[in-house]
Amino acid sequence: MTDPNQLPPEVVKALEMGAVSGINALRSISGMGLYEAKLAVDAYLQGHPDHPMLQRMREWSQPETPTGNDTPWREEVVALDPEVGEAIPLESLPKDVVAAECYVLLRDSARCKNWLRGALKACGDEFVDMSTIDIVDEHRLNEDGDLSGAVLKLLAPRSRERMQALRERLAMELPEGVSVRLIEAARWDEATIPSEELAVEYFVHEFARHGRMIRRTTSCVKLVHLPTGIASRSTAHRRRQSNYEEALLLLASFLKEVN
Repeated sequence: MTDPNQLPPEVVKALEMGAVSGINALRSISGMGLYEAKLAVDAYLQGHPDHPMLQRMREWSQPETPTGNDTPWREEVVALDPEVGEAIPLESLPKDVVAAECYVLLRDSARCKNWLRGALKACGDEFVDMSTIDIVDEHRLNEDGDLSGAVLKLLAPRSRERMQALRERLAMELPEGVSVRLIEAARWDEATIPSEELAVEYFVHEFARHGRMIRRTTSCVKLVHLPTGIASRSTAHRRRQSNYEEALLLLASFLKEVN
């Protein structure tokens, strides 16, 4: 792609559902890495301020006055509050999600700008191949889309020495106020958490846009390990099952670190 103002029609259509959908579509079509795809989508949106996704974002930030018998869409979002679900036994899962080699936990306590882009860039070069990085979860701070935290999933095998080098690079290049922690990922055979020890919650992503023509579903997953209170989330996928598996592997990784 040489023109930043142009994207394949399939990607433009996917962007109507959200930035993450557009980025994933561009990666699958072009073979781009995560960071490069994010930059391409950002450049396209900057050149197309009338894109439906940006229009929804502007509409969402403005108060809406109900008329007649219409139900304000803000109330419709409230109606999609988290749903309590049933824990799924490990043996019942298809295990379609690929287990990570390492997770990078990021937390912003100072409301820095563009720090996730900086983290993805810091993971590049000789440390980590960008095509082997996924964003498992993004915590949204407010309606403007500011991030308060994120979890990156690294798929490529890395030695402890290289992980330490990556940790040091992230700590050096990220803005002050953004903390970083790397944890070793659990494999599927280590995710044997009894179902009765799990509390399950399905929810709509904090940054999802909802309107009369587009409805968001509670496909994101939060798991809580009842004996310890440790929680994990996944907002990366459009299917509940995939987010459930992603959150389970992340939770198993947290418990593995504690033990």
